[in-house]
Amino acid sequence: MALTNIEKHYNKHPEDLRLTRRHGIVEFEVTMHHLHRFLQPDDFILDIGAGTGRYTSALMAEGRRVKAVELMRRNIEVFLKREPTADVVQGDARSMAFLADGVADVTLLLGPLYHLTSDEEKVRALSEARRVTRPGGLIFVAYLMNEYSILSYCFDQDRIGDLMARGVVDENFHVRVKEDELYDYVRLEDIDRLNAAANLERVTFFSPDGAADYMRTRLNYMSDETFARFIDYQKCISERPDLIGAGSHVVDVVKVPL
Repeated sequence: MALTNIEKHYNKHPEDLRLTRRHGIVEFEVTMHHLHRFLQPDDFILDIGAGTGRYTSALMAEGRRVKAVELMRRNIEVFLKREPTADVVQGDARSMAFLADGVADVTLLLGPLYHLTSDEEKVRALSEARRVTRPGGLIFVAYLMNEYSILSYCFDQDRIGDLMARGVVDENFHVRVKEDELYDYVRLEDIDRLNAAANLERVTFFSPDGAADYMRTRLNYMSDETFARFIDYQKCISERPDLIGAGSHVVDVVKVPL
């Protein structure tokens, strides 16, 4: 059977290393900072699209109850080699019949929507996350942001003219990916539209990395003390409305209606 684009990507992409590099450490630490704001000691957590389990592992180390769902078999193998006692199952965020309704207090959806290219698919994943999360429970949903793609891949790599000519970027500089593309990129109004379609209520949203992805080389040259200050800075400014959407990711914290 031929491999899909996403399988090819994760078979060669060192996903387990991403959050251990400095730009990834910023994303991880800021996301954990906000998780700790909302998590209660007895919460049951679902980590959907868990990748190689960095968030699941960190939460398990705190003594929390976590179940992970991951689509890619290779990611699961890497995950279980590092965390053999983890409760992880292979599954697709769009269809999780193996999970009961309302089983989770908090659900993490920190990767699947990167790879779903249509509103219909995104709403399916959001609706499944809503179904498996109890009424009043929270879902943390991560998105890749349009402006990061436009600046880093279109202008910085001098591809903007070609991509606009091909219709991949429209006249408003919004990425419009084809069905077989690996990643999709959104703006805040797109997220609002998806929340309305999935009947989810925003509690807050935050930028987990801010300028970190634009500053990868500079982060690597910072002293440990300065880098620690940078993480504190990103925690401090991560919810500023004038900066939301400027980084490579946004995490939308939404509530399942009662």
